[in-house]
Amino acid sequence: MKVLIAYFSQTGNTEKIAKVLYDEASQENDVEMIKIEEVDPVKLSGYDFIFIGSPIHAANIANDVKGFLEKLPESSGTKLAGFITHAGPAYPQQQLNLMSQPFKDACEAKAMEYKGCFNCQGYLADFMHDAVQKMQKVDDETWAEKVKQMTGHPNDEDKFKAKFFAKSLLG
Repeated sequence: MKVLIAYFSQTGNTEKIAKVLYDEASQENDVEMIKIEEVDPVKLSGYDFIFIGSPIHAANIANDVKGFLEKLPESSGTKLAGFITHAGPAYPQQQLNLMSQPFKDACEAKAMEYKGCFNCQGYLADFMHDAVQKMQKVDDETWAEKVKQMTGHPNDEDKFKAKFFAKSLLG
């Protein structure tokens, strides 16, 4: 099977998950991993399966990823799965469904088969801490706990789950 793993990553969290998916998928497939900004969407029709990764920005996938999804060619028979990283430890399923909706919408618009979306916590870039703390209106002590909780993510457990996600979809 010909597989593409395309991702957008500003801080390295989403890229770490992309590498895990690549390692798992490449065991039995012809796999290419590339940053979204380097992909020509017109050339995507030759893939059997596409993973698309994005960080979450203000409860949405990154604008670069939204733009990429709009440019996907119609591709009947191609399967697509998303993967996202976010600063929060966990989101209710309803909110995760909303965050992954752009992947579902792209599949519907492009005649692709939507296969699901993996999500895990990542570490929020240091330069974003003040802005996010103010946005969430939390005191310094509460924020320090949040930073402590997100430190080290994506961790080994997150990577194991990402590997299982890929294996379950491709196996």
